[in-house]
Amino acid sequence: MFKELLAKSEQKDKTAETIKKHTDELISRLEILRGMHPNALTEREWLLLEKACYYHDIGKANTKFQNKVHPVPLRIMDEFENLKEVSHGYLSCAYIPIDELEEELSYQELCTLMKAVYYHHEREKEDFTVSETIVENDLPKYIPLLEKQGFNVRKELVFDYGEFVDKYFADDQSFYDFVKIKGFLNKIDFTASAHTKVEIEPENLVEKVDYFLNENEHDPNNLQNYLKEHQNENHVIIASTGIGKTEAALYWIGKNKGIFTLPLKVSINAIYDRLTNILNLNNVGLLHSDTVSEYLKRSEEQDNEFDLKFVEQTKKFSNPLTVCTLDQIIDFVGLYPGFEIKLAILSYSKLVIDEIQMYSPKLAAFIILGLKHITNVGGKFLIMTATFPPLLEEEMKRLNIPFHKREEPFLKLDENGQVMKRHYMKIKEQDISAADIVQEGIAGKVLIIVNTVTKAQKLQDDFDHLEIKTNLLHSRFIKKDRDEKEEAIKFLGREDVHEEGIWITTQLVEASVDIDFDVLFTELSEATGLFQRMGRVYRKRIYRDENPNVFVYTGNPYPSGVSNSTKSVVDFDIFNKSKEVLLEYDNQLLSEQHKMDIVKKIYTTEALKGSNYLSEFKKTIQRYSHLLAYEDDQKPSLRDIQNVNIIPTCVYAENEAAILDIVDKLKKETNWTKKIKFLDQIKEFVVAIPHWAFINASNKRLIDEPVYLDKRNSYPVIAFKYTKERGLIYDIDFDAMFM
Repeated sequence: MFKELLAKSEQKDKTAETIKKHTDELISRLEILRGMHPNALTEREWLLLEKACYYHDIGKANTKFQNKVHPVPLRIMDEFENLKEVSHGYLSCAYIPIDELEEELSYQELCTLMKAVYYHHEREKEDFTVSETIVENDLPKYIPLLEKQGFNVRKELVFDYGEFVDKYFADDQSFYDFVKIKGFLNKIDFTASAHTKVEIEPENLVEKVDYFLNENEHDPNNLQNYLKEHQNENHVIIASTGIGKTEAALYWIGKNKGIFTLPLKVSINAIYDRLTNILNLNNVGLLHSDTVSEYLKRSEEQDNEFDLKFVEQTKKFSNPLTVCTLDQIIDFVGLYPGFEIKLAILSYSKLVIDEIQMYSPKLAAFIILGLKHITNVGGKFLIMTATFPPLLEEEMKRLNIPFHKREEPFLKLDENGQVMKRHYMKIKEQDISAADIVQEGIAGKVLIIVNTVTKAQKLQDDFDHLEIKTNLLHSRFIKKDRDEKEEAIKFLGREDVHEEGIWITTQLVEASVDIDFDVLFTELSEATGLFQRMGRVYRKRIYRDENPNVFVYTGNPYPSGVSNSTKSVVDFDIFNKSKEVLLEYDNQLLSEQHKMDIVKKIYTTEALKGSNYLSEFKKTIQRYSHLLAYEDDQKPSLRDIQNVNIIPTCVYAENEAAILDIVDKLKKETNWTKKIKFLDQIKEFVVAIPHWAFINASNKRLIDEPVYLDKRNSYPVIAFKYTKERGLIYDIDFDAMFM
C-alpha cells in the first residue's frame, strides 16, 4: 500500500503534492477570498464551499489514480486493471459522509454540495457499473490512509450518491446556488493547482481618481459625481464622448472588484495603458486573444521580468480590476460545461460595458441575457454609451432586469456651461469620390472613412491620379505595417500637432484609435456607426464655423458594403431607416441630444420590424433564454468571422532570411518567454484574412509551402498582391465584414 496519497505527481519544476497539501491550499485560498469579499456568499454558502473544497479531491484515493501519480517502483497491483478509470470527482462523492451531513445540511444544500464536487471537472458520463465495482471493492482500503491524513470520510462505502448529483434543478434558486458553489470551487482549485493568487486586494478607486483629478486641477463633473454617489445601483448611462466616462466608471466600482469591457483589442490596450500609466492603478489585468504578447511587450518596455503566472492570474480574473473584450466574459450565457466560474466571479463583481451600440445583434442579445443572470446571482452592471438603442431597453424591462436610467443624458459642456457643439453635418446622396472631397475642401487634418477595404484602396488610387498624397489604414496590412500606420495616424490626430494630412480608413477607427481630426468625409453605414466616426472629429473641441465639418455620403444608390443581400456589411433595413431619419437633420449642427434622438427613432422594435438585425436579436434571445444548463457541449462562437492568419508571398520573399532565422531559433528555444518573443516577431509579417478568402486562394492554387512553427502550428504563404501602401489586394473580393 502507498505511504501517502498524492493529488499531483512530481514534475520537472514541482515536487509531488499530497491530497492533504492540495486541500489545505484550497482552504487557505478560500479564507483569503472570504476575507476580501465577505459578502460574495452567505454564511451558509461559505460553509458549503468550505466542504466542497475539503472533499473535492479525496476521490483521488483510488488505485488507478495513485499508480498514475506515483513513480513506477512505488506502484501496486491493480485488481481491476481491465476496468477503465473513474473520474475522481465521481469517487469523491462516495467518500462524503452523507448520513452525518444530513444532520447539518438541508437536502437542497446537500445536493448543491454533492453536485459541485461531482462536476468540478467536466468528464465523460459516469459508467455506473464500473463505479459501483470501484466504490465497493477498491476505495475501502484507502479509508485508513485518508483518516490518517485528517479527512472525515464515510466508514462504509456504498454506491448510492446518484440521487444527489442529477443535473436537474428544481428551480432557479437551486440552479444559481450550484453555479456559485461550483464556480467558486473551480476558481479556488485552479489557482491552487497553478500556485497563483486566488484574489488580489482591490484598491480604493475613489481615492485614486480623486488624486488624479486633483493633480490635474479638475473637479469631478456631474457624471462622475453621480456615479460616485450611486455605487450600489445598476445603471444605463448615456453620456457624450470625451466626458470622462472612464473616471466615472472607476468611481462607481469604488472598493469592489471590477471588470471593464470594450469592443476592440486596440481600445482595450489603450485603456489598460491609461489605467496603469496615467491613473497609476496597480494589478490591472489585460485580457483578450493577445494577452501574453501585450504583457511581454510592456514588461520589456518597463525593463521588468515577465512572469507567465501573471497571465494565469489574469485568465482566472484574480486581479481587482480586469480590462477585457466582452466575448472573454459574456459567453457564459451559453451555459456550456465549465461556464460557472465566470458567472460566480460576476456575482461579486461590478461589470462595466462601454459603447454597447457597437455590438452585433447576437452579442447584444448575449449582453442582455448575461445581465439577467448576473443580477440574479447578485452582481452589478454599468452600461456607459453615447447612444442607447431603445430595443435593448425594451428587452431589459421585459426580462425584469433591475437598472436605473436617468432620463437626462450627461452632455459635455463648454466653458460657459453650454452643451458643446462639435459637428455640423451635410448629407450627400451620391457616391463618395476623391473629386467631390477635393471640391468640398481638404485643408487641415482630413479623415475619410468608408465601409470596405476595396473602396478605401480604390479611393486612394483616385487621389493618386489627382496627384494628392493620402495615407491608408485598414485591417489588411501585416502587423508591422499596420502598427506603423496606427502610430502615424495617432500622431497626426493629437491635439497638440498642427500638421495637415489626409487619411483614408475603414470602420477600424470608429472606436479603436484615439484621434482628433478637423473634417470627416464618410460613407453612411448606419446611425450609431456614423456617430462613432464623428467621434474622431472635433473630439474635445468646440466647432464655431457655419460650414459643415462632417460630410455623409449615402451612395448612388448605396455606398460600398451595403446591399440587399447576405454580403452586406450593414443591415440593409437599418441603413435605409438611418438614411431616412438622418435626412431630417441635413445641413445643420448636430448636437449630442440630436444623436440620441436619432437613435431612438431607428432602434425600436417597431422601427426595426422585418430587419435582419431584429430577427437575429430575437432569435438569439429565444434560443439562449430557453437553453437548459449543459444542453450545449461547446462554448458559443461570438465572432461572426473566422479568420486565417497568413503571410503574403511577396512579404515572405522580401523577409525570407529573417523569417527562417526566427523559426530556427523558435524550434531550438526551450524558455517560454523567449518562445513568445520569437512568435511575436513572426507575427510582424502576418495578416488575417477571412476564411472565404483562404478557400478562394486554395481553389486558385495560390498557397505556397507554409511556414511551420512546430508540428501543429503554421502560417500559410499565399500569393495575394500586397504593398505597404495598399495592403492586401484580392482578385475576387466579397468584402464581407472585412475592415
